Amino acid sequence: MVDRDRRVLAEPIAALKGHTGGVLDLRIDSRWIVSCSKDTVIRVWDRKTLTLHRMLRGHEGPVNAVGLQNDRVVSASGDGKMILWDIESGERLRTFEGHDRGLACIDFKNELIVSGSNDCKVRVWNAQTGECLRTLAGHNALVRAISFDPKTGRLLSASYDKVVKVWDLYSGKLIREFKYTHTSHIFDVKFNLGRIVSASHDQRICVLDFTTGLNAAVFI
Repeated sequence: MVDRDRRVLAEPIAALKGHTGGVLDLRIDSRWIVSCSKDTVIRVWDRKTLTLHRMLRGHEGPVNAVGLQNDRVVSASGDGKMILWDIESGERLRTFEGHDRGLACIDFKNELIVSGSNDCKVRVWNAQTGECLRTLAGHNALVRAISFDPKTGRLLSASYDKVVKVWDLYSGKLIREFKYTHTSHIFDVKFNLGRIVSASHDQRICVLDFTTGLNAAVFI
């Protein structure tokens, strides 16, 4: 039996302060904690010392999402731009432009970056060259969440249009879509080989069977 009244008490070991606007996204690895904010700034913190390592400035709008990979940060902003940064030097490695409106989400794995935007499109980029490899169109509202796996070649996008779409990462082909899972904006989506999990403004977390498209569970 589980004691439902039992409380787990914990004290924070640190508070990382410095942003002057709401913190919108966060990434962490073995070395760094990276945060981004409405204040247009990305802050990189040392994970061991919990001290500020560097501030990255270059956006003209809120930084809505960040990705972290091999001492590099990619930032996505409401100004419509993505910027790839070197953490150690603070150098701006390149700027990615192509979306027609502000960016809402990104995912960064290996040398691929996938972005979702208020222009209703998903774009796949080569991180080394800055080239847009393909543009995926099909959503009818802001693309709020992205998740992909370079090994399986699966890419998921979730939108304010209440739809989750599954794409082939390398061909750009739409594999399937889930239209009636949620009744309001979808805020996040994650997946593995057998399940898709999505979270929505409708106060539900839905677990989908990847092979059949049926709701395996709904958490309200």
